[in-house]
Amino acid sequence: MALFNQLYQFRGKHAEMVRKIVNKLGGNSVCRNIDIFFISVVLGLSNNKRSDIDTNTSIEPAKIDPEQMVRFNDQIEYFYRLVMLSDKKYCLDAKERGDKAFRYNPESDECKKDEIHFTRVLLGGLEVFYEYIIDKTLYEEDIFNNIKEFIENYASTTTDISEDDLRQII
Repeated sequence: MALFNQLYQFRGKHAEMVRKIVNKLGGNSVCRNIDIFFISVVLGLSNNKRSDIDTNTSIEPAKIDPEQMVRFNDQIEYFYRLVMLSDKKYCLDAKERGDKAFRYNPESDECKKDEIHFTRVLLGGLEVFYEYIIDKTLYEEDIFNNIKEFIENYASTTTDISEDDLRQII
């Protein structure tokens, strides 16, 4: 997928959020921008949260270099497919969701819209993650309680793909 084989940049307020989360969690040795990427996709999907892309160019982007994007391409495609398959609000028809997940043409206008939707899910999840890690943390020791609460809340939410949907997709 073209979007995920090149430099990825969090822009505007989302770039600031990534930097604050990485810093709060111990910097690049413990938490990297690519880690935030993966966690955010899951949170956006499981919390049904979407966010518009911030195009503010006055804030330096938080980047994931192309080598990392290529190295983790299989995992990124997995999450892309998961979003396309399970997001019934974005696409109601199960067969069409399957097409979006597995039979995409990176050059098509439809695929570009799907990549934007995926990015909106990612950014929505980033905002959820930021709220748990930064906004709810008054003291340094609170961060562990917030992460525990965050994991418990995530464990209680699931993304449903019904058996009927799977039959239509296949």
